[in-house]
Amino acid sequence: MKPEMRQDEQQQYDLPGQMAFFPDMEPDPAPHILLRKPIPPPELSQMEDWHFCIIMSDVLMRFDGKLPEAWLFDIMVGGKYLSNFLYHDALGSLLESKAVERVTERDTDMIVLTESGRQNAQNLRLMVPKIFRDQVHLTALRCVARQKALRDLNITYEPDENGCKLCLCCMDHGTEMFFLRISTPSRDVAEELSERILRNPARFFGKIIDLAMTNEEEQFDLTDN
Repeated sequence: MKPEMRQDEQQQYDLPGQMAFFPDMEPDPAPHILLRKPIPPPELSQMEDWHFCIIMSDVLMRFDGKLPEAWLFDIMVGGKYLSNFLYHDALGSLLESKAVERVTERDTDMIVLTESGRQNAQNLRLMVPKIFRDQVHLTALRCVARQKALRDLNITYEPDENGCKLCLCCMDHGTEMFFLRISTPSRDVAEELSERILRNPARFFGKIIDLAMTNEEEQFDLTDN
């Protein structure tokens, strides 16, 4: 039997290269799957009455707990989230439970959240599907921005033999600051143009002012003189 070699007598072998341990690389994450169609919001028939009470309170919360009643109606009914009957039924439930109050400010009926209404909205808002909340809140933001713009922007239409003129009068605390008249081929075109301006009137008029302030004289080429 061949005797076992001692540790210090074992032959040393040169190994080519350097031995190293490379851990298994984690697989690349699955590519993001783009949805061909957006996820639709839940059907209104699937929503309970208390869902609408919560979402109306949640919308009020976004605007410091207070909105003109006409604006809230426009958001919920004009946005086709509620019928006229369901809107008044939900609002009546909120008023009856003392979650909101109806007050008058500057001859305008306002819907105001009470302290208990705020607590209920904060505690229960997540019970309404997020996709529905997002859609209603986006409509609310657009509606409020439009209403605020209309307070400072007077829009009229003047028909003439060549079509229709869109007249925009920008006001500041009752003082006329800017007046613009735009000729369009028809009333429909004038209304579409006014709707686009109402999306962000401050940006529209700001660009006109910026253009006027930075406007330079046309440069003429005299090299061929």
